[in-house]
Formats: sequence, C-alpha cells, structure tokens
Amino acid sequence: MSVTIGVLALQGDFTENIQVLQRLNDRSADKFKILDVRDRDSLSACDGLIIPGGESTSIGVVARDYGLIDALQSYVASGKPVWGICAGLILLSAKLTNSTTVSTTAANMQQPLIGGLSVLTHRNYFGHQNKSALRTIYIQHRNLQRTGTLSNNGHSSQKRLIESMSHFIRAPAIMKILDTSSVKELAFIYDDDDQKITCAVEQGSVLATAFHPEVTGNDAFWHQYFIGKVYTSLNRAYNVDALVSPIAMSTALQMTSPLYGLWSVKTAMPRMLQGGVIMDVVNAQQARIAEEAGACAVMALERIPADIKSDGGVARMSDPKLIREILQSVSIPVMAKSRIGHFGESKILQSLGVDCIDESEVLTAADEQYHIHKHPFGVPFVCGARDLGEALRRIAEGAAMIRLKGNAGTGNVMEAVRHARLTFDAIRKLQSMSDDEVYDYAKQIRAPVELVK
Repeated sequence: MSVTIGVLALQGDFTENIQVLQRLNDRSADKFKILDVRDRDSLSACDGLIIPGGESTSIGVVARDYGLIDALQSYVASGKPVWGICAGLILLSAKLTNSTTVSTTAANMQQPLIGGLSVLTHRNYFGHQNKSALRTIYIQHRNLQRTGTLSNNGHSSQKRLIESMSHFIRAPAIMKILDTSSVKELAFIYDDDDQKITCAVEQGSVLATAFHPEVTGNDAFWHQYFIGKVYTSLNRAYNVDALVSPIAMSTALQMTSPLYGLWSVKTAMPRMLQGGVIMDVVNAQQARIAEEAGACAVMALERIPADIKSDGGVARMSDPKLIREILQSVSIPVMAKSRIGHFGESKILQSLGVDCIDESEVLTAADEQYHIHKHPFGVPFVCGARDLGEALRRIAEGAAMIRLKGNAGTGNVMEAVRHARLTFDAIRKLQSMSDDEVYDYAKQIRAPVELVK
C-alpha cells in the first residue's frame, strides 16, 4: 500500500510544496501519493501532513469555519507526522506572543490554533515585508534523526553545525521552548541584533520551521527529511538513490547576511497570498473586520474605486496617517496604491512599511508613457494587466505579482473574465510554439523574449 503525504491547501503556497514533493517523487524509486487536502476525508487519508506558509489567520479562520480545526487537532494528537512551515508553525504553537486581537465586537477573536507543539512563537517577529530576507541558518546536525551521510561543500556529517540558507517571509520566530525535555532545536539564526533565534524544532512527530525551503532555490532537504519521518512512523524504509544535502549558502550571503529586497524575496511574498482574498478597506475598523473574516491581505484606500470614478478629479495615494492606522491595526499584509509613473508616492509608501505597492490604473496616472522602474524598490509591486503582453511588460519593469484589471468600480465582472481568458489563452498558445514562433510572438505582444520563453 502506497504512502500518502498531504499538503493542507486552504490558503498559502501549497502549490510550491506539492511541486517539491513531486520532484522528490520523480527522483525516488519508492513512490508515494501526494494529496491536496481541503476537507476531513482527504485529511484522514494522509500518513503525513504539511501545513504550508501563508497567512495563519486566514488558514485558521477557514479551517475553523469549515469545521477542520478539531479534525486537525485530532490528527496532530494521533501521532502522525505533521510539518508546519511559517504560518504552519504559528498554527501548531502552544502559545503566541504579539498576536493581534480583533476588536470588532465585544467578544474579541483570537488567532485560531491547532496546537501540539510546546513552543512560544512570536508572530511577524521581523516585521513587515521590508524586513523579509534571505538569511543564513545554522542546522543542528546532531539533532536530526536521519540515516546516511551528508555532503555540503566540505561539511562533514560529524560536524555539529551545518551552514545553510532560507527565505524568511514576514516570518515568525520561536521565542521559547516550553518543554525542553521533548522539543529539540534543529536550526537557528542570528537576528539583526545578533541575538540567537530558534527557527526549526521537532517534537516527536511534529516538525516546524519558520523559514520557507520550498521557495529557496532547489532546497529539498527539509522535504526529504519530513518524508523520511512519515516512512519511519509507518515502520517502512524510505528508499532513495541519494540523500539531499542542505542547500549551500550563496556567495552573496557569505559576504552579507541577511539579504533584503532580492527578487526571490519579493516574489515569495505574493505566493503566500494564493487562495486568499485581498479586501479593499477605507479605515482601520474595516481592516480588522477583513482580518476576522479571513482575508489574507487588505488594500488601504481613502475611497473605494467606484467613488473615485464617480467623483472625478485627481486621485492620489492614500493619506499616510490612514495607512499607518491600518498597519497598526492588523497582522495580515497591508497594501496601498500608487499612481502610475509616480515613483515619489511609491517611495513614501515603502517608507511607511507597506507590504506591497499597487501601481494602479484606478488612480490618476502621473505619467502617460512610463510606469515606475520597480526593481530598485525593496518591497514587491503588483500591477494590473489586460493580456499576456501587458503582464510581461510590467514584470520586466519589476512587478512581482499581476492582477487582471477588469473594470474597477463598475461591479461588471465581464471585463475581468475577458482579460482572464485573453491572458490564459495566450499562455496555452505559447506552450505549443516552436522557438522561431516564440521570437515572432514576443514581437507581436511587445514583450521581452526572455520572459516570453
């Protein structure tokens, strides 16, 4: 009977984790089944479960509202292996600090938790997206219960520490191990104040990491380690051709750690929003309501797009005071809009600490010809597009995420459907083209051939 490993697919970067599992499956003679988990039935079929990165409040609210919290708690209590990544670590933690309390009614909503891991975890320990980074991690090799040997740029399997790296995206940190007799520290980092911070632990069948190996190059070490835990729990051998080593530090990271504003850091953040809802809000109270309802992010606006269109005049970025109030009121990512071509507004938004900037056609354009050169900014941008050519041009300028434009403020979904069909039809057409056709097609849609390929 085949082994089944599930990935909780309520919200977050579950797709990236499934892809890593598939890569390991392709390289192994011992095949296992990979399951997209969204309900009790699929959960019960799993021999091991990954709770991916994303927004812990969104995952928790959806799990609670669909009656999955108790099922997940029972699953963890059963002793089956579970791995929590970033948001998954938060959900598995016994206690949280700096947790946002949502005060929309007399009865405050706390972060829904699954529990099962005896640690105190600090949510968003490093801060907003401008503090997300690629960091050096130090792996406690002696605490890893793994057969075989490791080879990582000369690091012997006998060494106590292995230097590696991973992405920390709006990441939590383990501030205290509550049960030192059963919880083992597997990895740690040094934060910006040179304080040692635990970032990976193991307690029996539960594994948790504050970082994201699934978006760190070809780092499959932690996924293979978890697969081994699943097989061991079933008293079965996990037969692989070769053990994967921890990913080696990049040359740039050896010179300076941490590394902020990398393209890989900026594109990782939108992946954590997959499967979620980004809600427009015009004040802090609406932002708190959105978080309580399970939104994965909020867009800070002074007026909704329909009012902007009807009022006419010049529509600029929102008041910095409003943005600060919203940033202070919620724990989920906060976005804000900048006018097309107005790099000054975008610099202000970045200095305020927003998690993502929307260079938006809803506001009055500041430049009729050029969009903002987005690569120098340390936070990701999202831009609208009506077709594949427009999307690729925005990506070439530095957009980390693309949204389909539609016709904002009208309530007419037909335009969004039209743009979605145009974009995805073009992608399907492109996949069947020869190299010569790709070059010609890139000219037709006025997009860089490197991105088209």
